[in-house]
Amino acid sequence: MEKKKVYAVATAHLDTVWRWTISKTINEFIPDTLTKNFDLIERYPNYKFNFEGAYRYEIIEQIYPKAFSLIRQYVDEDRWCLSGTGYENGDVNIPSPEALIRNLLIGNYYFTKKFEKTSKDMFLPDCFGFGWAMPSVANHCGLLGMTTQKLSWGSAYGLPFDLGKWIGPDGKGIYVSLNAKSYRYKFTGDIRADLSVINNISDNAKNSEIPWANHLYGTGDWGGAPDEESVKAVELSVRKNEKSDFEVISAHTDTVFEDLKKLPKKDRDKIPVWNNELLMTSHGAGCYTSRAMSKRLNRQCEQMALAAEKACVLAYSLGGYDYPIATLTNAWKRVIKHQFHDDITGTSVMEAYNKSWNDYYVSLSQFKNEYLGASKAIFNQLNTSWIDKKAVAVMVSNTTQYRRSGAVECIVKTPVNCANLRAYDRNGNELPCQVINKNGKNLTVVFKTDIEPLSFKVFQIVPSKEPTSLKSDVKVTNHSLENSKYKLIFNKNGDIAYLYDKKLKRQVLDKPIKMALLHNTGSLAYPSWEIRKEDIDKEPYCYANTPEFTVLENGPARAAIKVTRNAGSSVISQVVSLESDSEYVNVTNYVDWKSRRTLLKAVFPTAAYNEKATYDLGLGVIQRGNNTDNLYEVPAQKWADITDKSGEFGVSILSDCKIGWDKPNDNTLRLSCIHTPAGAFTKETRQDLQDLGRNIFSFAIYSHKNGFEKGTQKQAELYTNQLLAVQSDIRSNPEASDSIAIAGINNDDVILRTIKMSEEGDGIIVRVYEANGKAHSRVKLKIFNEIGEAFSVDGLENTIRKIKNTEHEIAFSIKPFEVKSFKIVYKERPKRIPRHHFLPLTMYCNAKGFSRIYKDEMKHTILNGAGFSLPYEELPMKVDAGGIRFKFFQDPKNRYDVMICRGQYVKLGERGENRLYFLAGSTSGKQEIKIKVGNKLVPLTIKPISENLSQWDMCGLNQVANVNPYEKVGYQFRYVNHPEGLIPENATFYVYSLNISGTNIIEFPENNKVVILAMTVLKENSRCAFISKIEDTANKDYAFYDDVAPIEKMIDKADFLTIRAGKIQDQKNGGKGKGFKRDNIVTNIIRSYTKSEW
Repeated sequence: MEKKKVYAVATAHLDTVWRWTISKTINEFIPDTLTKNFDLIERYPNYKFNFEGAYRYEIIEQIYPKAFSLIRQYVDEDRWCLSGTGYENGDVNIPSPEALIRNLLIGNYYFTKKFEKTSKDMFLPDCFGFGWAMPSVANHCGLLGMTTQKLSWGSAYGLPFDLGKWIGPDGKGIYVSLNAKSYRYKFTGDIRADLSVINNISDNAKNSEIPWANHLYGTGDWGGAPDEESVKAVELSVRKNEKSDFEVISAHTDTVFEDLKKLPKKDRDKIPVWNNELLMTSHGAGCYTSRAMSKRLNRQCEQMALAAEKACVLAYSLGGYDYPIATLTNAWKRVIKHQFHDDITGTSVMEAYNKSWNDYYVSLSQFKNEYLGASKAIFNQLNTSWIDKKAVAVMVSNTTQYRRSGAVECIVKTPVNCANLRAYDRNGNELPCQVINKNGKNLTVVFKTDIEPLSFKVFQIVPSKEPTSLKSDVKVTNHSLENSKYKLIFNKNGDIAYLYDKKLKRQVLDKPIKMALLHNTGSLAYPSWEIRKEDIDKEPYCYANTPEFTVLENGPARAAIKVTRNAGSSVISQVVSLESDSEYVNVTNYVDWKSRRTLLKAVFPTAAYNEKATYDLGLGVIQRGNNTDNLYEVPAQKWADITDKSGEFGVSILSDCKIGWDKPNDNTLRLSCIHTPAGAFTKETRQDLQDLGRNIFSFAIYSHKNGFEKGTQKQAELYTNQLLAVQSDIRSNPEASDSIAIAGINNDDVILRTIKMSEEGDGIIVRVYEANGKAHSRVKLKIFNEIGEAFSVDGLENTIRKIKNTEHEIAFSIKPFEVKSFKIVYKERPKRIPRHHFLPLTMYCNAKGFSRIYKDEMKHTILNGAGFSLPYEELPMKVDAGGIRFKFFQDPKNRYDVMICRGQYVKLGERGENRLYFLAGSTSGKQEIKIKVGNKLVPLTIKPISENLSQWDMCGLNQVANVNPYEKVGYQFRYVNHPEGLIPENATFYVYSLNISGTNIIEFPENNKVVILAMTVLKENSRCAFISKIEDTANKDYAFYDDVAPIEKMIDKADFLTIRAGKIQDQKNGGKGKGFKRDNIVTNIIRSYTKSEW
């Protein structure tokens, strides 16, 4: 048997947000963590401190540069440990597996660049359960292990072991330390005698004959450092190693995994193995649904990011386009930092969500803008010469690997006022088309397309007096919908009661689909975290009812019926639609939610019966049975499926952004839509008011032959990756094709999700996922440009080996549910095709806007009207924003570095440039200005740099949605410099443009609130606009409290006393560590029952 060892891991887990905002973390918790640990490192030679998350290190580098330099020294000396590979200590159930890979990739890249070191583990001490895809993701990224202590709080599967191996759906895995004890644990004396250490060593020796223990000690959630008594105990214990056969190691979080890897194979084979998920019952079930807008915006950002990357790679491959690595990476970082386990889970203070939702909107704006910039370059290479001058050229992209024939919806700006539009392809074939909304010359149109995989294709939209006369398979009445696959009928209650699959010749539903409202007593201790089985086992207290039917669309491309119903105090409007030849029925839900202490579930009683259902993990699938006491609310990425026991057919429910599901019986799936719990948690979180207001989400019903393998994955990809459209005025390239594809793959079971530039910019990364649990050989991946070299790489883009390639293809084998990544190096760098001539303008800077932390300039520099200055340390040499390159003014001889509008004239280029772009913002409120271009005054609205781009309903703050989908974010500073110190608030500058044809000079107005950072002029041969709808919008005229049900009528108050007392006893018995104490029982109950709690 191995020698006894304890790996003592010092840590100070730091929640970037939770009961506080990021400002408190930056101003209080991080300095406290640094100061205390620097002191301990200097005084205790064997002390090693573990600190996780590259995002935190970025904060320190920016705001505390001297401390960062000291950390680098301590890292070199092996005293400060880079713990966990990721950019953020994120949730691992809600983000997609691709987002998890990006988290690890970006974090690892940062650590490597800044420290020339990284870690080999995922350190997740406080995440609320762990999905089964996680070990497969970690293994693909070349990691060795994962440490947590959270499962002791209430794992649905108990604690399988402490040290062992966790295998994912693809048969690959990592080592895990599942019972590393509380990160607030304290040692005294020789830790060899610590009972917790002894118990873990005993358990591990019994399970694997490896008498080791991996044991955390320290503090957390607010950072800091272990108490000195614990540090002293470890120090003295390490010093006794020479005289003991029991070794105490002051360890990194990954040290135990490195040592496990070094064991002889015969010993490694004895390690216990877990081959399943590790979800939480307690402290997890509610997180899949809480703060619904976070989940929705996160999903929108993930999908738009992948689409933008594919477009940018194609534009780069065509030549003349620089891939915007920095812009896309910064947008990804902004998304990933809000996948933090107390952020995306819906458990933080309300102000944190104002910040996170705005960050999502900013990243969404940047992803859209980069997609548009790339699309403009692609458009210029396609044949648009056949488009009539009076028509509109629209390019549609299919970012999936499947050929798709589906409806694209977009808002087309027409050259003439008209009532109808008609759509055509290059061959003159008319396409099913319909106008569904008109606002002047802006018409919302839906037309049916047929597009090759991973392709961009041009269509012609023609203004017309008459609508198309084309007929299709789509039919609609006041209470029914029909296409070539389905016939759907509503009942008198407004439910989808009858859904017949014509191809399968069978009924899809056993009973009507219902929107059910359940009492949500939940947990007063942890309201957002929990959903009680007792609540979801009870009959709903209300269903959506009293319907009003409206036929919204009756066209050849799509038919839609809107059903508006009351649901208690809330109103649910559902737009049920069928596209021509569609394989699924889509339901878009618009919910005006005013039902407190209520859980909204969509109930799907299918005609398929099976005690097991299959759930999508993004990487692989998992089968789960009907609800049990420990497993009754579970996550899934994009779909869940019941395949009938006969194996003849099944029904899949697809979801665009909802994660939580349950299965109460053999034939019913329920999707959790809104979770408004009873408890407030704190006055800053007001979880009892979460998600009151407007909620938007979609689901779809797809019936199939045999099991989910017969199309569910494909339909889910088509459902969640909408067809995107761009409009252009270009007419050129008669010799070119009207479509172009970036790549292709010859196997529908192997999903190609990612095409991006490598982090080093030295190749194209392609990532594929086997989707249906089958092994495949000779899978062929085709690439647009000629391949020079090809490599198999891991998720962190480290080369595994070189692989064979032909001119445009690589071939590979893939195992069931395996993920594979490749790096493709083109034979030649894409030739530069003349596209735009950028001419950065020398601005007449007349103000000091930037200051340096190092030189203490922030005390003496204030940007006019803002009360702060901009951080020079964050000023890049250049910024790429939507295909436009800006260079910042950096002249050390000039004390001024920004331009304030003071009525100055600006001389433009003299090479025929016709467009001016500039980065600008207002230091005080929205500014309406007019710029003189030639003889014309052009009006512009300049957005404030310190206000949110967009926001959504937040009842606890009495805040209503204000979404600005057309603003183009150019660059965002993460911090600003105040005379009293650095402030963790954003300063966002936007892209504005002017047509400067026929003039070489413009005059700016007199307005000292408008700040301009950079200008670029260029000659454009076309203008493009992004015309797909991504962001949700909502009316600003909205009241939260109209018709909200009286609180005292909702449930029996006595039930709360039982719940609260039981929760306290659970915590006492569970040994969850010494944390802060919640307020007393009486206070909590008063808070939960009083309309104005504070």
